[in-house]
Amino acid sequence: MFFLDGMANQMVNERIPLHILPTFVIAAQLENLRATAQRVHLTHGAVSQQIQQLEQAIGCPLFERRGRGLRLNAAGRELLAVAEPALLALQRGVGRVRRIAASRALRISVLPSFAHYWLLPRLPAFRDACADIALDIDASLAVQDLSLKGFDAAIRIGNGRWAGLHAQRIASGEAMPVASPALAQRWRTAFEQGSPLTPLLEHDVTPWRTWFQAQRQPESGRQLALFNDAGLLIRAAEQGFGVALVKTLLTRDAIAEGRLAAMAGPRRLSEDDFYLVWPQAAGLTPVVAELLGWLQQQLPGA
Repeated sequence: MFFLDGMANQMVNERIPLHILPTFVIAAQLENLRATAQRVHLTHGAVSQQIQQLEQAIGCPLFERRGRGLRLNAAGRELLAVAEPALLALQRGVGRVRRIAASRALRISVLPSFAHYWLLPRLPAFRDACADIALDIDASLAVQDLSLKGFDAAIRIGNGRWAGLHAQRIASGEAMPVASPALAQRWRTAFEQGSPLTPLLEHDVTPWRTWFQAQRQPESGRQLALFNDAGLLIRAAEQGFGVALVKTLLTRDAIAEGRLAAMAGPRRLSEDDFYLVWPQAAGLTPVVAELLGWLQQQLPGA
């Protein structure tokens, strides 16, 4: 610990003049003070003083002086090997920051299942409607602290009440049982009659018992697997492993494209709905307002 503290104090005390590094890199490339001065729009004397200041801060010469010319010594070559790529990376990073600022970045947190089964297929439509907004999508099962993690907004499933957040409902959280078309054709009638023959795939936040209660049927069937991610649950159903109880919104495209078939109609099994949320402290910013408007257009009456 003492060693690390000593290193930290040494770094603070040395105060390396980082603003001189661009001049050093150019001087190292040209090995000529006058040419360097012309490139950086300084006088010959000012460039010479900057190089000397850098050498004093580091504690050793970086060049061999040969008349008006310069030549890097071993220490200078080592510094150049570090400074040149670092400055290039910084320049590129600033360029990316400027492009993001110009395009108005929007950083959002979403569930992986929502990202994969609803949002990604509609990104071309979002680009067409909001061409100057650059989306930064973080797909995670974790409930992110939006303000702490720098998110502008999030799409969540819940009752609409989250501390410190404003929530706008965008879609119903109703659920429906779905299966592969082949499995649905074989077992739909038996399933509707409450037969226990069907292998059930369950999401840990949407248990099958809630569906049976809504249907006023005794809980039956054989549970094959339990998932904590609705995306994996849907994928398993598409592969024909069993019947999955999933949020209807996430299955619409798969049903329309023939990858899934509905085993019964949608049911509202809880108070949970889809919401767009954003920090109350930040308010409804223009980019979040545009996202909300686009979502409401894509999900009319959902």
